[in-house]
Amino acid sequence: MKNILFLTDFSESSMHAMHYGCSLFSEKDHNYFILHVSKAGNLSLSKLASSESIYDTVIGGDKEKLKIIKNTLEDQYSTSFKASIRFNNFIDAVQEYVSKYNIDTIITGFDGANSLREKIFGSNTLKLIRSIRTNTIIVPQEAVLSEPKEILCLLDDKDSLDVMFSPSLLHDKKLNVVRVVNNNNYTIASKDQFLLRKYERVNYQLISNIPLNYVKSYILQTNSIDLTVLLIEETSILDRLFVDNSTTKINKSLFKPILILHQ
Repeated sequence: MKNILFLTDFSESSMHAMHYGCSLFSEKDHNYFILHVSKAGNLSLSKLASSESIYDTVIGGDKEKLKIIKNTLEDQYSTSFKASIRFNNFIDAVQEYVSKYNIDTIITGFDGANSLREKIFGSNTLKLIRSIRTNTIIVPQEAVLSEPKEILCLLDDKDSLDVMFSPSLLHDKKLNVVRVVNNNNYTIASKDQFLLRKYERVNYQLISNIPLNYVKSYILQTNSIDLTVLLIEETSILDRLFVDNSTTKINKSLFKPILILHQ
């Protein structure tokens, strides 16, 4: 049984991510949590000076919104959710929650329609990936609400293939594993072949001396990929893979969910 945490800011994109996560894990018996982090910086001086308490002004309204979301999801998916509000720094609040409830996977959404680089790579999403070493699924608002069938697993010559097979989510899926090596470094590929004996439904490709972002773009444009899996040791790889001078390429790359694993 896994502990799944949904992050919400009450936006349409975060609600869509929650529905995606519920569709993804609905057939398994898991514990589900919903967390909203309310920042102190959102309070205006007029609110602070009013006769209402901070709780009634901020937490009270958010609590009612969270209750509606909780009831909606419980009615639709016939399972229970624990919903919470934290009045704290975003990363500190999420880290405390992950530790307290032993969270296995975090699910968060984003809307790629406005200022994609700012929304994703300059937002709480990147801070989350950088600061909290918990598997994270990033769900774009355009993602189809269905279980992924074709999964792309991108590896460079430092990534561990074993880590890629650790999430239970990937155990019974068809995996397209693409290993990109530099300087004809094929030693890691030999280790891959040994590990692959334990797994079925894996299509393995070895590519040499081509930048990982080029490989990613080509595969996403020529194949029906439902989910991309990345092993992240340093967050700069996200910029290299999903940000370039072409808005079209950025949008196409981010129209499908991404599962971030930490090595």
